[in-house]
Amino acid sequence: MKKRNWLLLLLIVLCLAAFFGYRKLDQLRTDTRAPQIHIDEQPLEVSVRDDKSALLAGVTASDNVDGDVTASLVVERVNLTDSDGSISVSYAAFDSAGNVAKVKREGRYTDYERPRFTLNAPLVYTVDRSFDVLSNVGAVDAIDGDIQHRVRATTKGTSSIMALGSHMVQFQVTNSLGDTVSETFPVEVISSGIYNAALELTDYLVYLPKDAQFYPAQYLKSFTWLGEQDSLAGGLPTDYSMRTRGTVQTGYPGVYTVEYRVTFTDRDEKNPDFDRKYTGYSKLIVVVEG
Repeated sequence: MKKRNWLLLLLIVLCLAAFFGYRKLDQLRTDTRAPQIHIDEQPLEVSVRDDKSALLAGVTASDNVDGDVTASLVVERVNLTDSDGSISVSYAAFDSAGNVAKVKREGRYTDYERPRFTLNAPLVYTVDRSFDVLSNVGAVDAIDGDIQHRVRATTKGTSSIMALGSHMVQFQVTNSLGDTVSETFPVEVISSGIYNAALELTDYLVYLPKDAQFYPAQYLKSFTWLGEQDSLAGGLPTDYSMRTRGTVQTGYPGVYTVEYRVTFTDRDEKNPDFDRKYTGYSKLIVVVEG
């Protein structure tokens, strides 16, 4: 008798489970209403250094069947709407029936800066050697960090980039927000053997704000001749001279080029006729921002 009761009780439990399971399945089948996404009225302002979760601040989601579905919220996309850091954030939320809700919200990166190009060497090459015009060019971004792999180059004019002379090349890079920056820099191809020393600068591309002070000598780093290296960081040592060509007008935004020629005279005190001169050459590109 007891065994019979247990079987009856088990049958009732199975029937109830099947009933409520069917009801839940039926609800899922008939639930075509997407969740609702609720956004706080407080303006969205975040730092570029914040985790992506900061973009979800003040955003919740609810569903007529599942209740609170805030945990399903995702940031689908962030688009830059202005170079001042204004952004449009796209959100999505899901319920257990697979319904999706999507909304957009305006916000701003308070410390956004546009991508900038970098140079690890001057854009100066010798005519007798093949080169990749992108080999010395990189780019950094406040959102993505190093984006050198996204840099593209387009040569202006019809002459070969390998030909002797100066060539204008447009460099372009786009970050993950869709912000595209392009600058045109001169690439110089010179004859080999013109210079018998190496001149190193602290930088080969600098960005300056409008009306900033510019002193060419502050970018000198070192001079190498016959395997000997002299520091130029503290100023030009004895027997050194420097000539520069190119003017940087920081009052006017634009791209400027400064050419450096530094010469060291290795003097023979006993016979000045045997003095040897060593000359190094380099170029600095200065971008004055508006």
